[in-house]
Amino acid sequence: MKLLFRLLFVIGFSLSLWSADSAAGADALNRWVGGKWVGSGQFVDTAYSKANTASATTKCAWSPDHVFVICDQDIVFGGQPMRDLSIYTFSPKTSKYYFYGISLGEEKARTTALDITDNGNRWVYSSTDEIKGKPVQFRTTNQFHGNDMVEWWTEFSSDDGKSWTKTGSGKEAREKSSN
Repeated sequence: MKLLFRLLFVIGFSLSLWSADSAAGADALNRWVGGKWVGSGQFVDTAYSKANTASATTKCAWSPDHVFVICDQDIVFGGQPMRDLSIYTFSPKTSKYYFYGISLGEEKARTTALDITDNGNRWVYSSTDEIKGKPVQFRTTNQFHGNDMVEWWTEFSSDDGKSWTKTGSGKEAREKSSN
């Protein structure tokens, strides 16, 4: 259950970015790379989540060869400090976006599908896990409002996407540097 909370939270606080291999990608980089993003969220009791609070600070930058966007995250989830690293990339061959999440102390990286819609203003991370012999779908939606604000929410569906139950939500904003 802790891994599920971490996955939902990290995805919620992750900034969806893509490389400059497309015209829209270059615009997104100007908006997301650089600065410090500060956010908070609340989770509720459901079949797959427990009521809790979370906060995070995220800093993102391009890899040296301008292929991956790398985000370093300092998270506090339910009073517990955590450190995560998120990696984003875009494949020109497949025209698909990819997300990878690495948590300090965890053996394996996480990955989810990443779809970008609404002219780049909405990112949806999705995955399906088998829990107690049944497939359960999870998704986190990031809705961007301007250049410096992201609203996010997490949900699950146990009926093949016919209905969704919210597990958490929050916001993050870029802090302007005084330089």
